[in-house]
Amino acid sequence: MTAAATSPTTYPVNVRFDRDQRVSRLWGIPFLGWFVRGFILIPHYVILGIYGFFVSIAMLVTWIPVLLTGRFPGWGYALVGGYVRWSIRVTAYMLLMVGPYPPFSTSPGYPVEVDFDRTRGLNNLWGLPLVGILIRSILVIPHAIALWFVGIAAGFVMFFSWIPVLIFGRYPGLGYELVGGYLRWTTRVSCWILLMAGPYPPFRLGE
Repeated sequence: MTAAATSPTTYPVNVRFDRDQRVSRLWGIPFLGWFVRGFILIPHYVILGIYGFFVSIAMLVTWIPVLLTGRFPGWGYALVGGYVRWSIRVTAYMLLMVGPYPPFSTSPGYPVEVDFDRTRGLNNLWGLPLVGILIRSILVIPHAIALWFVGIAAGFVMFFSWIPVLIFGRYPGLGYELVGGYLRWTTRVSCWILLMAGPYPPFRLGE
């Protein structure tokens, strides 16, 4: 996994969706499409559960290079970032936002991608054990409030997103804007808490 090619004005964590996706109309059959997709994703859920255990262990030490060097470690982006990427791909597939079945890997090439700009540093003080992550968790409370309201709207759109899939074989543009934007926003906030990005996350759905 390589660092994202981002400009200084772009947030260092981004979720991208290939909107030129054809999705079989059969997946748009009300409730049945979601149910079948959820069932065939069970192997991913099992692997992600195991993967998540190792990620939680890794997070016990990722603060050390932040404290000493002012940078989140490269292996942290590979391990923790890989988990984030895999999880978003599985979620997007479950929500009918993508056609191909997600790969059992974090390699690039899937129509849903999570980019990390590894070139930007952090203030070393964020690496203070427990304190840095605790303070960041408090500072994102405004985001949690905003995301609660956005999540309601995204859930409403998601509930009806099967209709354009059933009729046109495409996930709706509004879905990519709102549901995809919600996933992008929550991913940025989560990664900021975990010290994977320096700048405070923006209050926006778009890239």
